[in-house]
Amino acid sequence: MRLFVEIKNSGGGYRGSVYQDDRVPLYDLPAPALGPDEPLTLNGETRRLGEILRALLQGPSPELTAAFDERGQLEFGQFLYRQVFGPLDAATRERLRQEKVEVRIVSDDEHVARLPWVLLAAEGVFLSATGSTGWSVALGGGGALPDCELPPSPRILLVMPEPAGLPRVDSEQHLEELEDVLSTANYLHTAGRHLVVVKDWEGFKRAAKEFKPHVVYYYGHGTSDGRTSSLIFAEGEKARRAEKPVADFANCLRLEDGDGPSLAYVNCCLGDAGGWLGVGRQLGSFIPAVITNCLSAYSGAAQRQGLTLLRSLIVKGEPPHVAVANMRGNLADLNFSFRDMRWMTPVLHCHYGSWKAHPPRPPSPLERDPHWRFKLDRVRQFGQVFYQTKTMLSQRKPRSLAYIWYGKEGQGVELFHQRLKVELQEDLTDTHLYEVLPAWPQEFYNFHRSMTDMLLEAFDVQSLQEIPDRIRTETRAVTGRQVLLYVRHEPVRPGMLLTPDLLHKYLEWWDANVAVLLEDQSFGLLGISFVVRKPSVFRSVLLEKKQLNAIRLGRTRVRLLDEMERLQKEDLIDFIETHNLPLPEKFRDRVLDEIMDECNGEYDKILERLKNIEELIWNRDGGQARAAGPATDDEDYN
Repeated sequence: MRLFVEIKNSGGGYRGSVYQDDRVPLYDLPAPALGPDEPLTLNGETRRLGEILRALLQGPSPELTAAFDERGQLEFGQFLYRQVFGPLDAATRERLRQEKVEVRIVSDDEHVARLPWVLLAAEGVFLSATGSTGWSVALGGGGALPDCELPPSPRILLVMPEPAGLPRVDSEQHLEELEDVLSTANYLHTAGRHLVVVKDWEGFKRAAKEFKPHVVYYYGHGTSDGRTSSLIFAEGEKARRAEKPVADFANCLRLEDGDGPSLAYVNCCLGDAGGWLGVGRQLGSFIPAVITNCLSAYSGAAQRQGLTLLRSLIVKGEPPHVAVANMRGNLADLNFSFRDMRWMTPVLHCHYGSWKAHPPRPPSPLERDPHWRFKLDRVRQFGQVFYQTKTMLSQRKPRSLAYIWYGKEGQGVELFHQRLKVELQEDLTDTHLYEVLPAWPQEFYNFHRSMTDMLLEAFDVQSLQEIPDRIRTETRAVTGRQVLLYVRHEPVRPGMLLTPDLLHKYLEWWDANVAVLLEDQSFGLLGISFVVRKPSVFRSVLLEKKQLNAIRLGRTRVRLLDEMERLQKEDLIDFIETHNLPLPEKFRDRVLDEIMDECNGEYDKILERLKNIEELIWNRDGGQARAAGPATDDEDYN
């Protein structure tokens, strides 16, 4: 059942009605007490509605957090429920509570639209947090509602700026997880195919016009003060901060031919969901489904919500209101609590009648390895890590392993981190892998403080002694199994501060301060990589001068892996045969020779060419294999 709750401002007071799709009123709301001056008691303290909304727009504060604990949220939700559904008799209210109801709040009044309608609650239960069998709550539009259909393999634009001078939002990590989920389900959702990633304003404007996305996902910083709303982009080589009004962002997506997006998700702080200049109003005027955040968002929570929603919308093909409802019905899986306001952050704006999608068919495990792109060569290096990790877990010693690897730019140094993750997850079936991604400190004047702060931020804890509790929290659903803590550092590139001397010092610090905290069922795997200009010199320094492989630590075994070298044609042949890529014999040698000539053995370039080969020879729609060739600009945007 779909219910529209329409509320209008009439001379400073409010009136409204509730109706279904036929727009025939079910009942009227003659005077709902929703004005800015209306009093509301939360946790024993009375405030005015306008004051509460201003506090929400200004971001988290101790006062707001105290008022909006689970009790305060429930009291606010029950207050909203009484204003809308109070006129119904008790029997009808009880019947509705047992049904699957889609509620859309329709109002041109900014104050009403900014109210936290997601909190609707009755009899002590948040109605929008009961999953697919319960209620969904969204802001909606009146008038005719067109049906919406996402095409197969929709074009997805990911806008992920990292402007200088602002806290990082870990967009690289989020992008990796998104592409892994989307491309595993549909190979066309790989960067450069039906998935395009932009970082700056100019790139966004160009992609909006040329790529013509069906789905737009913005992940980054936003700002709003109730009067203006902006998204923060990066500009130029130095990624300078550039605030762009949401209205400008919307104008770029509003195409002349009307072929604009069907879905937009702006995952940032303070999208001003109900404001006239906010994300919902500006984009909702021409995009059927818009999701944005009504409160401040924290990168860890925002990433989990973004990944969950895009998986539901693109991979599962769920309608937006169902996807949001299902996400709220599984808060425990997202490590959220009703004590934390972050669960209520995403707000959906619905301007569609029915919604249809074409989710990709699940790939058969007999077809191919979904993670094949991470397994190009590097057999020697991975074999050593896997064997020694498996031995550690079976013999329960040492407590941790540390691996250092290196290679030139373009030789897949960073991709080896991903390979470790996916292959260890696949092969260590009786072990849960918990991955943590620290960012190297910007200075090392106080080495212990710098390293401590680095890991406190990565684990989201207040002290190193809380790390065991964090591991238990993150792995609480897999009790009884061993846990492999994979601490995956970003590659150290020329110009960064981590020298071989500091590397030696860090390994000793890790053993004394982190490995010692690993409990009976927990083991550590530390991955540190270097992108270097002269691999042979780097290896000589670590082995001969620093005696890296001779380090003796109490709980950690340290090993330097072989160089990530240039690939040979034989490596490509082995890879194609191992992963059963159907490259016809009659032109296999010619294609591989072309790849080697174009890429000069560089790992990253060869991988990009192999992605292109996959599109040409592995067409799930039944197309015939064609000779591989470089993608044209048209292929990149279609």
